[in-house]
Amino acid sequence: MSIEVKVDFDRCDANGTCAALMPEVFEIGSNGRLELLTTAIGDESEDELEEAILCCPVGAISRG
Repeated sequence: MSIEVKVDFDRCDANGTCAALMPEVFEIGSNGRLELLTTAIGDESEDELEEAILCCPVGAISRG
């Protein structure tokens, strides 16, 4: 089973916290904007996603 990862790019300020926590999912691109590398993660990464959601200072990350 997989968990959907969502980003509100209008809110995102690309501070990089999520990319530091989950580099396999989030990346700051060469243009300085956040890139979502995948839209779904496995259940084994659920705790990491929850941490990224809680650590996002602008509340741009959510799960589907």
